[in-house]
Amino acid sequence: MKRMFMLTMIAALILTACGRTSSDVKSNHEGAASTANKEGESNKVDIDASKPFVPENPENMPSDDISNSGVGEKSGNKLEDYAKEEWYQTLLANAQMNVGNNYRLKAIVDKAKAGEEVTIASIGGSITEGAGAKNYSESYAYRTYEYFKNEYGVKDGSNIHFINAGVGGTPSTFGIMRYQRDIVSRVADPDGLPDIVMVEFAVNDYGEPTNHQAYESLVKNILLQPNAPVVILVFSVFPTGFTMQDELKKVGQTYDLMMVSTKDSAFPHIGKEWTEDQFFYDIYHPTSLGHGVMADAIFHTIKAAAEKETSASDIDLEVPPAYGTQYVGLKSIFKDSYDKSIQLSLGSFSEDDPNVYRNFPIGKLYEHNFHHVSGTKSLKFTIDSKNLLLAYRAVNDADFGEIDIYVDGEKTKTINGNTGSWGQSVVDLIFSEDVAEQHTIEIKMAEGSEDKKFTITCMGYTE
Repeated sequence: MKRMFMLTMIAALILTACGRTSSDVKSNHEGAASTANKEGESNKVDIDASKPFVPENPENMPSDDISNSGVGEKSGNKLEDYAKEEWYQTLLANAQMNVGNNYRLKAIVDKAKAGEEVTIASIGGSITEGAGAKNYSESYAYRTYEYFKNEYGVKDGSNIHFINAGVGGTPSTFGIMRYQRDIVSRVADPDGLPDIVMVEFAVNDYGEPTNHQAYESLVKNILLQPNAPVVILVFSVFPTGFTMQDELKKVGQTYDLMMVSTKDSAFPHIGKEWTEDQFFYDIYHPTSLGHGVMADAIFHTIKAAAEKETSASDIDLEVPPAYGTQYVGLKSIFKDSYDKSIQLSLGSFSEDDPNVYRNFPIGKLYEHNFHHVSGTKSLKFTIDSKNLLLAYRAVNDADFGEIDIYVDGEKTKTINGNTGSWGQSVVDLIFSEDVAEQHTIEIKMAEGSEDKKFTITCMGYTE
């Protein structure tokens, strides 16, 4: 029964984070959602549509003083207690789903050893943000940066830099819209681009609306950067064993990328060397121990790749995609940053929502947003585009209402902002076409919601 409850709660979280509310899926066994987990095996998830779930308490996220009192305390042993054990070395080897083409990595390691500036970045959900760890410095992403800095940095490692763009409860469809803003714009290196990017959406991308095309497009956007960066696909796992690594690894296989699996490595040892409470803080997030094991696995894979003979050539970016790259080159529309040619008119969506999500790695997220309080004027713009993604705050607040979205004068979608969730940015796909055409977009409050609130975080489109 406990396991079924956890599956139900997890499914509700993932569906909400990816733009699908519980009303999109039938409840109980009749409408069980399923996705491939192990090869050839279906991972069925029962969803209770009558009970919206608040997935995580933001108070358990890393705070300003980098302190999470009580979080991560379930881990009764230190990581170094296991490091010399044979089973642990086997675990690290099993984490290497793919070491990948190391042509780029070897160049970046040489660059770091020569004292040049190198930036490591991470983008993903709340696990990347650091949820469950006792403090931010014990998160997997920060520890991986520390390992790399100590191993390959010069002197005190001050030539190695770190940017974390983890945002709780969000999928890769949101990640691709904010990559430029949350990572590239924060790089201090002379070339202004990250050198190594860890991408972690394996427990957030279930039900996302682009069938992994946004994920693949995000990965390819990074790989296409002129500084030839390394992309590491990090596959996390829930206590139930749920992960989308079997779907997302197809992207890694297509481009021969480094891939690191928590399920293939640490998960089999839960119930043996570790109890579930030692490795997982709650039904989503690892403890400080769990984060540490993830970091060990990632850096062990980095070292294995760095010590191999250099690949004969760089990654082939001309291969056919695994799912699709329709979102490569996506342009984002933030209230304070957008292409002026779209002739954006805010209408009654001119306010800023003061209650936006705040996390430690980034701070207050997108405080300049498209917030409606009252009024009937539409938000309008014109784009030459083959698709449109829209991110909005999903809240548990009866003061929030519905919006209607019109494309070229025809209503294409109605979105309810009051989903029973905790305020994370949910993403919906408004339209998708094979060829870019000029489209006029109009967004207004639905009938009966004229005096209600609604917050659009940002939008994204591909020309």
